Amino acid sequence: MDRIVNGIARGVFVFLYVPIAAVIIYSFNAAGTSTRFEGFTLQWYADLFQDGALMQTLRTSAVVAVLTATVATVIGIMFALGMSRYRGAGKGGLLALIALPLIVPEIVLGVALLSVFSAVKVPLGITTLVLGHLIVSLPLATLVLMSSAAMLDPSLPEAATDLGCTPWQTFTRVYLPLLRPAVVAAWLLSFTTSFSNIVMSTFLSGVGSTTLPLKIYSSLKTGLTPSINALGALLILLTLVIVLAVGVTQMRRILVDSRS
Repeated sequence: MDRIVNGIARGVFVFLYVPIAAVIIYSFNAAGTSTRFEGFTLQWYADLFQDGALMQTLRTSAVVAVLTATVATVIGIMFALGMSRYRGAGKGGLLALIALPLIVPEIVLGVALLSVFSAVKVPLGITTLVLGHLIVSLPLATLVLMSSAAMLDPSLPEAATDLGCTPWQTFTRVYLPLLRPAVVAAWLLSFTTSFSNIVMSTFLSGVGSTTLPLKIYSSLKTGLTPSINALGALLILLTLVIVLAVGVTQMRRILVDSRS
């Protein structure tokens, strides 16, 4: 039985990481095609930074993702803290409403938002992209933050007030440090969800606001260039650096807390 479980686990890891390894390997492929490997080259990385259109879509995706993640995390913090202290009726209904966008098919949400923006004559662009991505990212950020906020001691506000803290000081000096790991997780999850989103972006992007996933998807019609593999390799490296940085920071925090 153990051998079967180990074999399945290894197969899952191979299935997950072989495509990632292939992207990295073929980003150095001198052949310029994914059908054969003919040697090592850095040409595609140089071509990547010279591709103005591709870099513009990367900047657009980064801007939209940063704005979406920041707004979603701020709103999620307020909602999570409010719900952790709320004891009235209808709490279950509010939770259902915040989680509803996760259940409704995203293509339905995209069509609905496009209809609303068209009806009120809102031009498609960065603003509509951020609003659309918020619909998808906000429930994820809120649920992550609510799970941490629910574990906080309900007497913290009273204790902080007794010590002379104002409501803002209670938030910045008590709540925020305790919720810091959840805030980081919610922001990163929202950023990733927005950065890789293609359904909402298909409906809500306008002229000059094409995102990177849409650019890559449109390239499928003419064939993916090796520069896409180079960009994918760099994004994988950036993700690895962020994960390691967050992990090291959390480990240091755990060690400091254990010593104190």
